Amino acid sequence: MNVTPRRVVFLGAGAIGCFLGAHWAAAVQAAGGRIGLIGRDATWAQIGAGPLRLTGGTAADTDLSLLDLHDSPEALSEADLIVLTLKSIGLERAIEEIRAYAAEGTPILCLLNGVSAVEQLGAALPAHPVIAGMVPFNVVWASGNHLHRSSAGQLKLERTPVSTALAEIIAPTGAPAELQDALKPIQYGKLLLNLINPINALSGLPLHAMLCQSGYRRIYAATLREALRVYDEAGVTWQTVGPLSPRLVQWLLRLPDALFNRTLLRLQKLDPASMTSMAVDLAAGRPTEIDAITGEILRLAAAADCPAPINSALYDLIKAQEAAPTPQQGHSAAALAQLLRL
Repeated sequence: MNVTPRRVVFLGAGAIGCFLGAHWAAAVQAAGGRIGLIGRDATWAQIGAGPLRLTGGTAADTDLSLLDLHDSPEALSEADLIVLTLKSIGLERAIEEIRAYAAEGTPILCLLNGVSAVEQLGAALPAHPVIAGMVPFNVVWASGNHLHRSSAGQLKLERTPVSTALAEIIAPTGAPAELQDALKPIQYGKLLLNLINPINALSGLPLHAMLCQSGYRRIYAATLREALRVYDEAGVTWQTVGPLSPRLVQWLLRLPDALFNRTLLRLQKLDPASMTSMAVDLAAGRPTEIDAITGEILRLAAAADCPAPINSALYDLIKAQEAAPTPQQGHSAAALAQLLRL
């Protein structure tokens, strides 16, 4: 049985999907395959005639002729590997589209945030093998044809015959993958990092500028400490994602500004202008991924009968802003700490 993916189709091709697809396109074509991207009309309308420029890490320019751009999920019928790079809030719709258009047995590589999407896909689409994956970095549209990777890390994939074949093809590209025998501990590790997202969304600041301020760092430290307690009570097995353990980070976040900014902040290699996707979504009036991120901590807390008041309050604040006619960002660290009763 040939497990090498030839026709790789991204469903939900936003910044992450277009970045990965553009980096992989030449290598996949050299292996006799093709990259397809299924995205929104608005995404394709902003791309001009020139190549896609990829920066941050290994830079590249990808000619659009190497990519098949689609605005309809009907293109799933051509796939022998589906890569999900949409927001977690779009998972139910993606399941229906895969069920309607994809050939039975087509593997699905799930790169969604959170830890429960793989199980949801497996339960809803039992005829499709589901491969877990984790993207540790952020990608932003710098302009119409320019995608910029604004943080560090390497793509992680659950080890299967299909993912092993894919990893061999994309190894020489600017977005290679590292294979892991067990991915869920890594997903739980990334979830701890993502707990900064609601704080960043409520601050309205670029992530780098926010982390330069000790007040916001103390809020994140308290959020992280509470989540680690939930993990301990729930018996969660997790693995550090990034250069330092969150158990150490929760203390380093309390360092004075001058010392923190010269040490830990530099290790993060953050782009000065980058914001979390939750901050961008909230500013645009779109639903956020709060349920897949902070909501997962609250589900674990409830199951373990472990209080999580800080994460619960952050969840409620984001939900309130999602429901507001005009979301209010720009909360100062002092104002946010007061709302969280810190």
